[in-house]
Amino acid sequence: MKRGSAYAVLARELEAFRLLPWSTLAAHASAGPTSKTVEVEGEELQIEIQVIEAATRQQAVTVIAVAFGPSHLQMERLEERVTIAKHDTIHAPR
Repeated sequence: MKRGSAYAVLARELEAFRLLPWSTLAAHASAGPTSKTVEVEGEELQIEIQVIEAATRQQAVTVIAVAFGPSHLQMERLEERVTIAKHDTIHAPR
C-alpha cells in the first residue's frame, strides 16, 4: 500500500463527513460502520468508515476512517479520526 496516497484518501473521506449536516452525522452514528473499495494508484484499498458518539462535554461524534491494503507479506491498516461537535453545543474552554 502506498501510505501517502492512502492517507490522502482517508483525509478526503473525513473531510466529506465533516461537511455533512448534523442530522446526517447522527444517523450514521446509529447505523454502524460502512465500507467500500477504492482504487488508488493501481491498488485496491478497502475503506471502512465508522461514526460513534464522542465522550465530550458537548454533543459530538467521532468519525473513524480505516484503510486496509496490501503490503509486502500482510495486509496493512491505516487509521485516522476526527471529532466533530454539534455547532450549537460548543462551549469555550474553562
